[in-house]
Amino acid sequence: MSLPKPAPSLSGVCVLNPRPARQAAALSQALISAGANVLALPLLEIVPLALDATAKHCLMDLDRYQTVVFVSANAARLGLEAVADYWPQWPVGVSVVAVGPATQSLLNDAGLNAIAPEQEDSEGMLALPALSHVAGHRVLLFRGDAGRELLSDTLRARGAHVDVLPLYTRRLPEATDAIWRNQSQRPDVVLLSSSLIWQHWQQVAGDFAIKPVLIAVSQRLASHVRAAGATRVLCSHGATPDAWLQALQQWQNTAVEFRASSEC
Repeated sequence: MSLPKPAPSLSGVCVLNPRPARQAAALSQALISAGANVLALPLLEIVPLALDATAKHCLMDLDRYQTVVFVSANAARLGLEAVADYWPQWPVGVSVVAVGPATQSLLNDAGLNAIAPEQEDSEGMLALPALSHVAGHRVLLFRGDAGRELLSDTLRARGAHVDVLPLYTRRLPEATDAIWRNQSQRPDVVLLSSSLIWQHWQQVAGDFAIKPVLIAVSQRLASHVRAAGATRVLCSHGATPDAWLQALQQWQNTAVEFRASSEC
């Protein structure tokens, strides 16, 4: 994916990149190319889980599902590895849904014709035709061991039989507190790509957590951030580097006098 044209307006702006260490490089490079200073502070660590007997049974029965849903890029990466141990080729007739473009790209690179919504969240996936009429269908969700239940609950309410295959757990990296304490520079902007990253940011930064400009990945998350007392909150329309840059440029263009009542 080509990066947008560098934006001189981000020169000197310190942006906190909270992505896991192994996944932070693309976003950091995009921010640097746009003129920003980057503070890499991983607020999330992805820890793979061993597959239990139920998970292995779901994988062996993969061809019995009408649709498989990958809720994150990590779910795609780990899910493809798990499937490869049981299926040398993806079973015919099983549709694939991805939460967003990064996840979709990983799946398509593996030869799958994944579809993804424009809105990169559970609500966006639930609006897709592929997940709208699922009565009697078997659906398998590749995801972490915790998170929102909206997707699974709604699909079951629509008449689908839903199995959940947990592939990883998410936690705050042990080194993050020390990195933050030893960091002399403080960010002007913090990018928030999930509710858990927001929780971890509050845990690490304390009272400072609501002082920078906070860019949330969705309206729902932005509402939670405002409820915590933050007054300078924007939304990004997705979690790709391009989407974050567009949100940052919007802030730079309009936030001379940022209003606490600004909406996404």
